[in-house]
Amino acid sequence: MADIEVRLGRPVEPEQKPRVEAFIQDASALIADYCGSGYREDAPGIRAVLCSEVIRWLAVQPGIVSERVGDVEVQFGSSASAQQLSPAARTSLKRYRRKLTSISLTRGPDEVLQ
Repeated sequence: MADIEVRLGRPVEPEQKPRVEAFIQDASALIADYCGSGYREDAPGIRAVLCSEVIRWLAVQPGIVSERVGDVEVQFGSSASAQQLSPAARTSLKRYRRKLTSISLTRGPDEVLQ
């Protein structure tokens, strides 16, 4: 929570804290799903992505599908899909993902082909 407040430049209002905490848990779960195992949750890059995603989700109002500032345009829908990792987050997290590797298989000297 403190990391979010520092990046926002203001304290989180008491009525917003449960929402922010839920977003932190959701973002952490999405990052874990995307990266797989073997990354450090306290890595600065992971923390930065988590905070930026939570702040991005906080900026999206429920029910708003898209928003435009020039000539003010807002589109409402039954559900907004804000809670997913952004393309920028995925790009930043690529270095924390487990790399695909190959292994070579060889037969031992005691094995006989049949």
